[in-house]
Amino acid sequence: MTLTKDITAKFAVAAVAVAMIFSAYAPAAQAQTTEDLQQMINDLLEQVAMLQAQTGGDVSAPAGAPAVCPYTWTRDLTMGSEGADVMKLQQFLNSYPDLRVAAAGSAGSAGMETMYYGPATAAAVSKMQVMFRAEVLTPGGLVNPTGYFGSMSRAKANDLCVADAMTGGDTDEEEGMEEDEDDEDMAELQGEGTLTTFEIDDEEDEVSEGEEDVPVLTLTLEAENGDIEMSRMTFTLTDPTTAGSDDNEEGDPWDVFEEVSLWVDGDKIASFDASDEDEYLDEDAGEFRFSNLGLVLLEEDETEIVVAVSVMNSVDGADDTINDASDWAIEPTQVRYFDADGVAVTEDVVDEMTAGNDSEIFDIVEEGVDDGADLEGSSNNPDADTLLVDEDTDDSDEFVVHVFDIEVENDSGDLELGDAFVDVTITDIAGGADIAGGAEDVIDGIFMTIDGETVEGEATGNTAGGRVIESALIDDTGMTIEYRFEFDQDVVLEGDEDYEVEVSIVFKGQDANPTGNYVNGVTIETSVDGSDWEVEGEASDNELTGNDSSEEHTLSSADVDVTNYSWTVPSAGTFLDFNFTVEANEENFDVLLSSFAYATSGTATTAGPVLSRTAGDANTISGGFEVEDGESATFRIRWNLNGVNGDTFDATATSIAGRTIPDEDEVSPTVTRNVN
Repeated sequence: MTLTKDITAKFAVAAVAVAMIFSAYAPAAQAQTTEDLQQMINDLLEQVAMLQAQTGGDVSAPAGAPAVCPYTWTRDLTMGSEGADVMKLQQFLNSYPDLRVAAAGSAGSAGMETMYYGPATAAAVSKMQVMFRAEVLTPGGLVNPTGYFGSMSRAKANDLCVADAMTGGDTDEEEGMEEDEDDEDMAELQGEGTLTTFEIDDEEDEVSEGEEDVPVLTLTLEAENGDIEMSRMTFTLTDPTTAGSDDNEEGDPWDVFEEVSLWVDGDKIASFDASDEDEYLDEDAGEFRFSNLGLVLLEEDETEIVVAVSVMNSVDGADDTINDASDWAIEPTQVRYFDADGVAVTEDVVDEMTAGNDSEIFDIVEEGVDDGADLEGSSNNPDADTLLVDEDTDDSDEFVVHVFDIEVENDSGDLELGDAFVDVTITDIAGGADIAGGAEDVIDGIFMTIDGETVEGEATGNTAGGRVIESALIDDTGMTIEYRFEFDQDVVLEGDEDYEVEVSIVFKGQDANPTGNYVNGVTIETSVDGSDWEVEGEASDNELTGNDSSEEHTLSSADVDVTNYSWTVPSAGTFLDFNFTVEANEENFDVLLSSFAYATSGTATTAGPVLSRTAGDANTISGGFEVEDGESATFRIRWNLNGVNGDTFDATATSIAGRTIPDEDEVSPTVTRNVN
């Protein structure tokens, strides 16, 4: 049949169909029910098909441009999408014989397109993606179609729709050229493929009430001797109890599950309404099926299919512990696929295919049972540092002294934050005067910030665990004070989210009281324990675990530079020296032996340490030296080893002159006493 005759025949069929439908519609509209009218339409469509067969025409695949063209799709479409653009997409797909959405007379077929993007539409989109693999799948690094009408699929459809509308009815020569070009993009099935691998791997063992799209198993499929197209997959969803018993209060899957879905490469390719009892193939066995998948498995390429479930909000029998009472099992039972010759194979999934694992069991737990979060250290936690305070009565800047993270578990519901707690340890310098007023003489304000919400802390007065009250005297052994931050549920920590927490402190000036409250070299450190915090989930309180501590920070009022840290061991083997340089800026600065923080170990005894100036300008004062503004001097702190030959000694220095010593300069070499 020539192209002209073919078009004429198709128009004739269409005219007959339209005349028949309109002639029947008027009386039907007056006297027939919806069911009668639908049956009449189906009968007419069958007659149209018969006429089509007689003429050799194809009314659903016009030779020219699709009726929808020109048209431009502007958004991504996927399972569950609705709108006029979905109907346009179905019309566009139905204009290609190999991409039809549904069989004639069914919803989604030519002339019966809908505005709902369901499994049949997704399957047709998958076929289009395979047809134009080079332009749709390959640029995104994909092998298998997804059924998701995303940016690449949309671009190809828009390109085809505009091109078809411009060319209209092609000549035989033009049509042949286009077919040759399309052949370059089409990836047809090759060989007599068979399904040889069907492996099952466990995913989540627990699913909470109300959770959506939770993976419960992963299927790994592989074909050999050619490609195959997976058409359908059958599963059962059951309570795996012994025959005649039922541990679950809800024994029917439609009373527990909202949906079961299939995912490939992060895209949902099919879904089953598990809440509709009538949709099951076998209600007693909990059997259901995914049809029209259109999933292509290329020879020897492994394809992973994730099976996910969505659970209803309230399930009778869901427990607050993990046990067999609320177990469910999902099991693949049958597959159907086609090879390159269109030969269909229906195959039961048996133990030989699944390597002995033919089902996976998971637990339905009460909402809130798994609510929880972990408190852990952060890479943004500040390094040990010297914090500049005022030598008079003014408060310091606000210093961030501690940063840590709260990681909410991915299967947790939202957690409301009540009270948070921080321990602050303050240590006076060795040999210095005790801080008589306690933490009240050092801290002017302490603050915690979470998710943009900042709360000021207050001392709790808790003396448990070695803590002291805020006004307790502080000496060189260190005192710990607990502070409470009342968030009052204003901060909600959402499941599967991470939150950074900052603790910051404003310090009082050193002369905030008439006698002076503290001196350079005082250290401060904070710590947190999640078990102390009040975090409320659906089921219980105190679901925060983990702990963390800040680095030790040193307080100093002097703007000085302390550099050139080094350790030396004189050749006699009886001394150990720590060396450093101090440069005073804007004011005079006192270098005192009492401001040197260190620890020692080993078998040798020592005399000292002794502080001395080895270079530069400095005035001798009681307990040390004074470096004047604009001057610098180099100092040495020396230990003199006593004991017998072979005794060892080493030291660790942590701060000097109110400045924290860098980690790499803290530890001395080990000295062995040798006077021979």
